[in-house]
Amino acid sequence: MVYLTRTFINPRRRGATAFLDAPQKVHAAVLQSFPTDPPTKGSDGPRVLWRLDRDDPRRPVLWIVSPDRPDLHHVVDPYGWPAADSPFESREYKTLLDELADGQRWAFRVTLNPARARFDETRGRSVITPVVDPAEQVGWLVERTPKWGFAVPRTEGAGPAVEIRDGRRLRFRRGRGQPPVTLHTAMFQGLLEVTDAERLRQAMTSGVGRARGYGCGLLSLTRVR
Repeated sequence: MVYLTRTFINPRRRGATAFLDAPQKVHAAVLQSFPTDPPTKGSDGPRVLWRLDRDDPRRPVLWIVSPDRPDLHHVVDPYGWPAADSPFESREYKTLLDELADGQRWAFRVTLNPARARFDETRGRSVITPVVDPAEQVGWLVERTPKWGFAVPRTEGAGPAVEIRDGRRLRFRRGRGQPPVTLHTAMFQGLLEVTDAERLRQAMTSGVGRARGYGCGLLSLTRVR
C-alpha cells in the first residue's frame, strides 16, 4: 500500500518559519510520523518521500508519499492548523498509479537537486557539481526523464513544456558537530507524456534524483486541464 498525505503549515506559528527552512528538521519530523523506521535510503520499493510547496506563502503545503499512513499530530500541533476539521489528510495512491498508461499526458511537479558528477584531477575522484543556471536545469531534467518513465513534450516554438517555479539554495547541518550541507534545489512544473508506465509508478513511489531525504524527488501528477 502507498499513501499520499497532505498537511498545511501555518507560518505565523512560533518556530514555523525556522521549521520550514530546515530540511533536516522536516526530514526528522516526517520519519517520526511512523511507529517503526520506514524505508528510506537504499530501498528499491516504496519509500518515504516529502516535499514542501510554497505557492501560497500563507499556507505552505507539506506532501508525503509513504508505504504506511503517517500520524502528523506532532507537526500540526506546533506548526500547522490543529483546529481544522482535517488537520492532515491521507489517501491511497493505488487508484492513480493503476490508471497510468503509456501515451497519457499529465501535469507534473517535482523538486529536484540538479547536479552533475565530474572528475576532479586534483582530487583523483569524481565530485558533484550543482547545476544552477535555470536553462541548464531544464536541460538536465529533460536528459533524465526517460529513465523515470516519461518525456517532456516540446511546445511549438517555446522549447520543453516545463518551467522552474521555485529555486533555492539551502545550507544546514545534519547534526551538531557535522559539516554544513549545501543543496541547490529547483521545483519543476510542466507537462509529461508517459513512455513507460511501470517505470513511472516506481519513480512516483521510490522517488527520483538525489537528496530525497531533504525534500527532493517526490514526483506528483495531476490531470491536464
